[in-house]
Amino acid sequence: MGEMKGLAHVGVFVSDLERTKAFYRDVLEFDITWECTIDGDDGKPVDIAFAQNGSVILELVKFAEPPKREDGTVDHIAIAVEDIEEVKQRLEARGVAFETKEIVYNPLVFPQGSKWILFRGPDNEHLELTEVL
Repeated sequence: MGEMKGLAHVGVFVSDLERTKAFYRDVLEFDITWECTIDGDDGKPVDIAFAQNGSVILELVKFAEPPKREDGTVDHIAIAVEDIEEVKQRLEARGVAFETKEIVYNPLVFPQGSKWILFRGPDNEHLELTEVL
């Protein structure tokens, strides 16, 4: 059975990834645990770095052309899950409307890839289910 396992990460949109990585690494003593570049919805590159200090993991996201946003720089709170397909079905049965029909899979995000899907909480907070493979 699919299981929700707590906080996976908090996604933060940044304007300068190198400056942000240096701040979290050199000032706040985070480790940069994974970096990759993926294609954005517009086909342009999106640079991603995960920074960790203890149980806090930040997903630092830099777009080639930042989208106009109403959500601010903290983009989403990700919940770690096991068997994302089953958890998605269970939440849909409880009335959760996901932003896309399909779960996203990207082989570049973490060594074995990861899957995710986004939805909104009751106050429009941006939430994500994520399964690191």
